[in-house]
Amino acid sequence: MAAYGGTFDLLLGRRTYDIWSGFWPKAPSSPMADSLNAATKYIATHRPESLAWGPFEGLGPDIVEGIRRIKSQDGPDLILSGSSTLTSTLLDHGLADAVLLAVYPVLLGTGKRFVAEGTPPRLFELVSTNAFPSGIIFSTYKVAGPLKTA
Repeated sequence: MAAYGGTFDLLLGRRTYDIWSGFWPKAPSSPMADSLNAATKYIATHRPESLAWGPFEGLGPDIVEGIRRIKSQDGPDLILSGSSTLTSTLLDHGLADAVLLAVYPVLLGTGKRFVAEGTPPRLFELVSTNAFPSGIIFSTYKVAGPLKTA
């Protein structure tokens, strides 16, 4: 929860929303469960009428404009979690302010990419790193712009 901060809202892709909505509303009360359940969830979906875990709002047909609208309002930090498609969209359109990478001491050999194929290269500046006794490392990066190549 320290990685997310105090109060926040969530930006979720539809698959992540569906996975989380099957667990968090029924989870026992805890700081994490209570914060996730209280957060407004902004969802990239073509089926907003099927959303049930609230508070929620669909981003609308133009995801980029929906995110710009949310970011232009005063409110808590907006945290994207679990969506490589939305991550790439945010980076492509300059809508990501920071990236938090959680590195777990496990090698799987395969897995989902952090960003979609074809996402332009970017530079990041390290803001902070926290290592935990479990071996998990959280590193926060500020988006520094496109990668300049020779």
